[in-house]
Amino acid sequence: MQTVHSLQQSLPAGSQLPLAFSGADFTDAYSIELPPDAPTDASTLTHALLGQAPGWVRQLMRLRDTLVRPLGLYTFPGGQQPPAVLAVLEPGMRFGPFRVFDVRPGEVLLGENDKHLDFRVSVFVQPGAAGTEAVVSTAVRYNNRFGRLYFALVRPFHQLVVPAMLRHGRRQLAAAAPAR
Repeated sequence: MQTVHSLQQSLPAGSQLPLAFSGADFTDAYSIELPPDAPTDASTLTHALLGQAPGWVRQLMRLRDTLVRPLGLYTFPGGQQPPAVLAVLEPGMRFGPFRVFDVRPGEVLLGENDKHLDFRVSVFVQPGAAGTEAVVSTAVRYNNRFGRLYFALVRPFHQLVVPAMLRHGRRQLAAAAPAR
């Protein structure tokens, strides 16, 4: 199993996330070393790391949507998964449950704004100790007390889901790598 490293609350140097989304109440970052032959552009990595969730994560998101729908919070459109075909990510488009805010060769910023909180997710590519690594960072800004309470309830799941998504995506990348 590939280790996912938590960078705690520090965001990677060079990331646009702190500039594009100031005033965050919560941040975290998780990194994973990419397989040797993996693509290194952030758009392709966003597809690989966030585009296909393990089954238990999809079920958890459906449960979340069922619970928050009566509260009038944003729910993910029809359990929508990102397209299987690698569509070019562009600002303003939707990528599964996320809106794309910015796309650069080394970083993609995704997220959503809602009445209780706003959040951004960054997929950032950087050199690692043994090759290239992907860093997935999250920044959350509370819009009211309910946003603070909501994220306090969601945070333990977030800390399980993000590393699971990275491990799952890395396995997909390794399986797709050309045989040597």
